[in-house]
Amino acid sequence: MAQPSKKTPIKKKKFSVSDFKKDLLGTEMSKSADKEMEWITMPQAYQDAVKLPGIPMSRTTVIRGWPDTGKSTLKNCIIANAMRQGILPVIFETEGNFDFQYAKDCGMDIEPIYGKIEEIDDETGELVEKDGIVDWEGDYFLFTNKKICEYCGDNDYSTGTKKKNKRNTPVIEDIGYIINDFIDKQENEELPMPLLFIWDSVGSISSWKTLQSKVGNPMFDAAAISAVFKPIFSRIATTKELGTPYANTFVVINKIWVDNMSSVGGAVSIENSGGKAFQFGMRLGIHVGGVAKAGVKKLKATLKGEEYQYGTITKISVFKNHLPTPYNITYSGTMCCVHNGIISEDELDEYKKKELPAIFEKIKALNEKLQDVSEDDVSFTEEGSLEE
Repeated sequence: MAQPSKKTPIKKKKFSVSDFKKDLLGTEMSKSADKEMEWITMPQAYQDAVKLPGIPMSRTTVIRGWPDTGKSTLKNCIIANAMRQGILPVIFETEGNFDFQYAKDCGMDIEPIYGKIEEIDDETGELVEKDGIVDWEGDYFLFTNKKICEYCGDNDYSTGTKKKNKRNTPVIEDIGYIINDFIDKQENEELPMPLLFIWDSVGSISSWKTLQSKVGNPMFDAAAISAVFKPIFSRIATTKELGTPYANTFVVINKIWVDNMSSVGGAVSIENSGGKAFQFGMRLGIHVGGVAKAGVKKLKATLKGEEYQYGTITKISVFKNHLPTPYNITYSGTMCCVHNGIISEDELDEYKKKELPAIFEKIKALNEKLQDVSEDDVSFTEEGSLEE
């Protein structure tokens, strides 16, 4: 009797998640690691205060504080050092306070362009022409309120269409439109370089819906910020992944206010203007000055009765840090904001010797009372307190 033939057992191929991932996504898409941390390097005094090398690239950073606490100095130093590192600054100045000379003194690589400008004569009231600075040349983009409207003031954000006439009032949605447009140009290789987007400041312009309603409404503005910038946070964060050619960075200067309803037991509750979107979207949050008040020391020099403020000592602290280890630390310290950037308190005496004489000469040239002032006539004082 014939024996039944034995079937050869089928060998199952061992399943590999790694191979499946490569087959499904492709070799490059299956990689999910991030690049090593990259930084826009900041002055040593900043590094000593917060124990970080600078501003993290491929992430969103928020800088907040009361007026005159050092936010503009930080902004200028970020822009200057970004340019040194070959990063293109795209600056949104909706506060209307960009000081080109201060930015240049802090290291921004720009040069003045001179030409004829027209001004109203104070005495005659007539329009007169004189020589002056008409522009500043350099590798940067500065979007003032006027420039924003020139670029995208014909956008109708309720219909997604273009209008015939351009607005003369910028809205929150314009900032998002320009950022996305620049990133699109970068991805299309029209703009093949890393970008720094820096906005000063949240809370200074309203939303499209508020503009159309002609009634200020913080809820409209908070909703617009959330809708506009959540996708941008993701686009910025994507550039930290391996294989992405350029690291884009977003830095925001945020207005603040005290929420008395949330303050408990004497503790002050600080809120960022524009709602919670940036609070959740930031990876690093920096607070300058005090919490309940400015909390700064004004550095003053007196020249024969004429007082001049030459700097500020301010507190600086990290109030949120979602950076990877070992950078996820929250230190605080102090820094001095002077005419050419950031220095430490230990450097003040050297600054007085090296930098202030030239500044005093300029002051003397503008004030006849100070023509014969010598070093012996100058006295230095500090006004204010770092305490709350």
